[in-house]
Amino acid sequence: MQSQLNVAVRQKTSVAQLNNRPGFSSMPFSPERTKEIQSRIDARLRSGQANDWEMSFLTNMAERFQRYGTQTRLSKAQYASLHKVLKLEREKPSQTRSSADDRVTQPAPKRSARNVQARPRPISVTRAINAPRRAVRKAQRQIMVPLVVAVGFFALVGSLFESSNSRSTPYSPPAIPSSQTADTAYVYVTRTRVNQRAGPSTSNAVVGVLSEGARVAKLREEGQWTQIRFNFGTGWMATSFLSSVAPPTEQLASQDRSPRASDVRIIDGDTIDVRGMTANVRLVGFNAPETWRPSCTAEREVGERATARLGQLVRGAASIEFERVACSCRPGTEGTDQCNFGRFCGSLFVDGRDVGSTLIAEGLAVPYRCGRTSCPPRPQPWCR
Repeated sequence: MQSQLNVAVRQKTSVAQLNNRPGFSSMPFSPERTKEIQSRIDARLRSGQANDWEMSFLTNMAERFQRYGTQTRLSKAQYASLHKVLKLEREKPSQTRSSADDRVTQPAPKRSARNVQARPRPISVTRAINAPRRAVRKAQRQIMVPLVVAVGFFALVGSLFESSNSRSTPYSPPAIPSSQTADTAYVYVTRTRVNQRAGPSTSNAVVGVLSEGARVAKLREEGQWTQIRFNFGTGWMATSFLSSVAPPTEQLASQDRSPRASDVRIIDGDTIDVRGMTANVRLVGFNAPETWRPSCTAEREVGERATARLGQLVRGAASIEFERVACSCRPGTEGTDQCNFGRFCGSLFVDGRDVGSTLIAEGLAVPYRCGRTSCPPRPQPWCR
């Protein structure tokens, strides 16, 4: 028993010394916090909306959390960057303390062998006689107090209603500043991939990446920057990257189109980015192996071959056709994180043949069909 206590004390001391290192977080992550961070990192990387710095940073964080789990240690700068990129809520101190306290169990206090029983308090005759009267007064207080509060509330609402009806002139809302009257104006992104930032400067954090042709609401201008509103929320973009005239790619992105090979960017074996569309496109009808966090080494190898083969088909095509289709999600959720990680859905045809059929025939993908509002679990035959 003494040796076990010594081991526990040494473990606790080593953890304390690691936590006290300057620049590192002083408490470990709870299991719930660890799962939440891993899930958000995975969703962010799958969305295809992260820039190069975020891809590198989040990949590093994902590997670190996968290796160390709840024992992951981050510097203050790393935790601040992770908090900003993933928009995390601050963890409650009780959750962090519970994960640290669980690792060192304290011996339970010894209970006394004697069982002390509480002696019943004798009831006097006067107390017994006055008990019903006190119970009645207590019940009256419990009923009257809420009743008085309710009457006062309805009286206040009634007085406000009467005063509003007695006005001789209708109520007019306060004037909106001129800087906010441009809410109904829309502009279009004129470059291939443009960062939307949290403030009017390149030193501010990137909150999203927009593709050419994306339509955004223009709020106001400040110097060489314009405040805009898009799916990512309110942010800022350089005015030189915006135009009030819709580019040709915006008109083509809203319908079926015949893009050029340079308009299609390959992300993996079943995901592409089409110029002019505001989100990546998940190709339907088949499922290719994952290259990001695969289940096994074989899946990663086949996934890289499928990605390379899809790029070869697009670059060597005489004709390319793209058709956008509705995603198999609940109505009203397409284009949001609740549907396919915010991606669109579509089919890509090279020289008149669906690219999925070619990859399936070459053993680089498997058929994958979804219903109207949901999809079955993804098949993974590469790890058998």
